[in-house]
Amino acid sequence: MSGPTLCRARVGFGCVLLVLVGCSEPHENYAGSHEPGVPSAIRELIDDAVASGFSGSLLVSADGERLTTEAYGLADRDSATPNTPNTAFDVGSILKSLTATAIFRLTEDGVVTLDTTLGALFPEVPADKTDITLRELVQHRAGFDEYHDTSGDFEPMTRLEARAEIFAQALLFPPDTDEAYSNSGYTLLADVIETVSGERYQDFVHRALLQPAAMRSSGFYSEPVWAGVDTAIGYDASTFGNNDPADWPYTWALVGNGGLVTTVGDLDRFIAALFGGRIVAPATLDVMREVYFSTGEATVNGEPVYGEAGAGDFGLGGIAVFAPESETRVIVTTNAYEAFDIESFATDLALELLEGD
Repeated sequence: MSGPTLCRARVGFGCVLLVLVGCSEPHENYAGSHEPGVPSAIRELIDDAVASGFSGSLLVSADGERLTTEAYGLADRDSATPNTPNTAFDVGSILKSLTATAIFRLTEDGVVTLDTTLGALFPEVPADKTDITLRELVQHRAGFDEYHDTSGDFEPMTRLEARAEIFAQALLFPPDTDEAYSNSGYTLLADVIETVSGERYQDFVHRALLQPAAMRSSGFYSEPVWAGVDTAIGYDASTFGNNDPADWPYTWALVGNGGLVTTVGDLDRFIAALFGGRIVAPATLDVMREVYFSTGEATVNGEPVYGEAGAGDFGLGGIAVFAPESETRVIVTTNAYEAFDIESFATDLALELLEGD
């Protein structure tokens, strides 16, 4: 497939999900201003990143306290509009964590279970895919291919066309015998969400996830929210139109597996809401920890650490790292993804917080 990669990335200490706990509102810093009280090692890492070409926003918290939220570089080079902590970025496959959360929310509502099969939901599913479960889709263990389009993320495609393309794939392996990262599987999960909820995928995510988390500066490509929220243009990479996700089309080549545009603060709010019981109940969250989070869990000094990253071909991306026991979290977004390694940057920040003296 020739489209961009929008995958659940493997970061330095594991494959992760964003999960944050609430904290007080920070002062917001711009273009090199320094927040008092930031540990010197963290400040040095940030300064080095800026000197090395980092363009984007970042949020750093430790022990449940927000240390700093900062932004550097330009969101729009032509107009010299700076990035700010309130700038929204396309964060690619970080959306998959929301798609997975939506599935767990539907299990909580009793609409489906993790063991619900494709055969129970779609009469037209081929025989070799009838017994694939939602659990296997969530865990990338269904055997579907990575992509289901032929020309990239913006290929015109309806929900039914996407379903037909995915069902026509030859499975890479018998379900639940191996793992292979699959954007197609998460688009199929979005189809499941629409099928059982009776709502558009985007509407369900807004109602059930974004609104309870007060994510007022988040949404999908081409939505009205961007009339009042600045978005970052992607640079130093491929281009599509003006490279502004506010203007990109959102088709079923991407629905469910990418296309979320958000701020570092809103990602923080989502995680706070998820772990604060405003999106799913504690019992459901426990199941999510076992079924979803644990598949990418790593350990640092005996503490579980998780993270999720996403990026496409157009210069935009993001990463979130979270250690629940110490309430340590790092969120980084960028609009110059090819120019600077945000995954290593976020990993270094998190490890400094978790391992530093």
